[in-house]
Amino acid sequence: MLKRATTLLMMLIVPLLVGNAVAQQSVTVRQINAIPQGQIDQLMAKGASLINSDVYSGTCGALMYSNTLCGQEVKITVVVISDPLNSGLSSPNSTTGLPSRVHVFVRDVAADTEGPLGHGIQIVDGSNLGFQSLIRGDVIEVVGKISPFNTTMQLAPTSMTVVGSRNPATDPIFLPIPITSADANQVMGPDGAIQVNWRKVADLRGNYVKIVGGTVLTRTAANTARPDFNVSTDGGATSISMYDTSLRYRNDRAGTYPGYNPRSSTSPFIPPPAGARVNLSGFMTLPGTSGSDPYALGVPSGMVYAINPMADSDLVITESPPAITTFTRPTAVPGAGAVTITAKVVADPTRTISSAALVYFTSSNATETTVASTGNTGDVYSFSIPGVANGDFITYWVKATDNTNAVSESTRFPLRSLQNGITSISQIQQTADGKQGDSPFFNMTVDMDITATVQYAYEDTKLIILQDDFTGGPWTGIFSESSSSTSAFRTLKKGDVIRITRARIYERFNVTQIDPNDVTFTVVSSGGLGIPAKMMSTSVLTDRDLAEGYEGILLEIDNPVVVSTNADAPSGPFGEFLISSDGTVGSGLRVDDASSGLSYTGNNPGSVFAVGQRLDFVRGVLYYSFSNYKLLPAGTSDIGGVINTSAEEMAVPATFTLGQNYPNPFNPSTQIAFDIASTGHVQLDVFDVMGRQVATLVNNTVPVGTHMVTFDAQNLSSGIYIYRMTSGASIQTKRMLLMK
Repeated sequence: MLKRATTLLMMLIVPLLVGNAVAQQSVTVRQINAIPQGQIDQLMAKGASLINSDVYSGTCGALMYSNTLCGQEVKITVVVISDPLNSGLSSPNSTTGLPSRVHVFVRDVAADTEGPLGHGIQIVDGSNLGFQSLIRGDVIEVVGKISPFNTTMQLAPTSMTVVGSRNPATDPIFLPIPITSADANQVMGPDGAIQVNWRKVADLRGNYVKIVGGTVLTRTAANTARPDFNVSTDGGATSISMYDTSLRYRNDRAGTYPGYNPRSSTSPFIPPPAGARVNLSGFMTLPGTSGSDPYALGVPSGMVYAINPMADSDLVITESPPAITTFTRPTAVPGAGAVTITAKVVADPTRTISSAALVYFTSSNATETTVASTGNTGDVYSFSIPGVANGDFITYWVKATDNTNAVSESTRFPLRSLQNGITSISQIQQTADGKQGDSPFFNMTVDMDITATVQYAYEDTKLIILQDDFTGGPWTGIFSESSSSTSAFRTLKKGDVIRITRARIYERFNVTQIDPNDVTFTVVSSGGLGIPAKMMSTSVLTDRDLAEGYEGILLEIDNPVVVSTNADAPSGPFGEFLISSDGTVGSGLRVDDASSGLSYTGNNPGSVFAVGQRLDFVRGVLYYSFSNYKLLPAGTSDIGGVINTSAEEMAVPATFTLGQNYPNPFNPSTQIAFDIASTGHVQLDVFDVMGRQVATLVNNTVPVGTHMVTFDAQNLSSGIYIYRMTSGASIQTKRMLLMK
């Protein structure tokens, strides 16, 4: 009743605040969604050769939105189909606790006479027009601009008025459209390769649909993040994945949206296991990103339809193998003794559990070992992993079988045995295979003894970055991100040295972090300069597994070239640009304006930089978000000046410059670039750390321009080497690392 009263109040307030828009073109949602048949034929004909720019370019270009209404301001009359307070794609307002931006799915009232096909659309309100106060069944008149986001059709509202209501329990306008996975995505090859079914796009995008009797193919049970699963109705030839727009289906909002978010660390949403049969309802979107294509089945990647369930009732599991959920992690770092793990194992209501076991292997013994449950209390089973060798990584999972011989296996979890406990950041960060992955101690609150230096303290973004190795070696940096202004970590400054004796370790958006609100530390000293930046080449960081090791470490890229002023083109700009050590987009690295120390007009780095410009340096901590590694400069002082002015001047350098070698570290060869502003004699020598000359790479007259030489160190030992370039009175020196 309170919410309905609020809605009625908004009926009176919103028109007063924004005025009644007049003289707007009244259209139906089906007209907005329409795509000319010729363009659909072109999309279908491209098949596997399709690229993203064929589908959309900018806001309304290319084949996806080339119709007369895209980009126009229109008026529609629609029924609210989804609960706005289930919208979870935006952080909550710090004062109200409500979503600061809501995604509301609606259906045009014209569906009464024309049917539901083509009459669904998503409205995105970030301007406090009252959509947060709406409930399912409200009939509203909306004036707004047709503003697609990538490949998802959306309406950006400028005014909204509630004009009536309808009953979701009895009114057929709320019924979902029955579809199959092949209606959503078409077959594009073997092994489940798919692409959106362009023939159905105009009918289904933004619409409320239902898959009956789908089979779950794969799931990612991310207990503290954003879980995924995909469903097929044709044995895996086609599929559609869940996209977690809603708070009801994501676990990274625990503790936020008081009263609206059902998720917590003790009641995460666990997707149904592979083999489960489900009825799945939701709203169709085509984000064109990895989020809609979590299992990389799209051709091209991301160009697939996703389904957005928004209510608890949108997912009904009709039959499933055992569900394995609610793991407990150890309460201490494993040492020489056994480790106890518990998991909740629940059979389908029509079945019983016949066995539950834990399977594990270690980094020193790849043979899988199975241990039976040591007992159970109701649905909670206990398992014991025997002590393993000091330093060994452990990978474990639970396997359950029911009385029909249906088998489920849980997500695999990492762990590590450290008989002396955690004494370095690398022990927290390093993964068993040295590649991308969770910390072996994620979701654990444990004792430790780490002395680390505060590298950066981003007050505005609440980020603290710690390092404990002055060489900037891999795995030696870590983030701490505080959403609380009272956290003691928020008082730390760059250069402070602290000793941490206990902390909670967790993963946030695939970034390993120390919880600033659950950490015990003392300040050892203050006022230091921090740890020097690690010199790096962007080409090294294109290897995502190698880049994982440098997450949370202060890096410096010397003499990079700006290769794009909009890293998100054709979308954006969103304040990120690309730099490259070798001048190619393929080795480009994003530079993010997350700090308030950086800002661009219209969030467009192109207002400051130009493609082809070579910068003196770019410095920042390596971060990971939205599927990309990126540097986070603290401010303008972390971005050096332009040392040329345009792409045309690249051939005639303005200065004598020695570039950082790439790759670095290297084995056994690396490349060194240098710029010569005027023709003259150049000598480029390499020395070991004892000052002994080990190679001469250049010793002759060199013409003006940019040059590249290769240093082959196959006959040398691992270690640091110094290379020095001399030209007339000018001398420049840099270091490089050979790792065999």
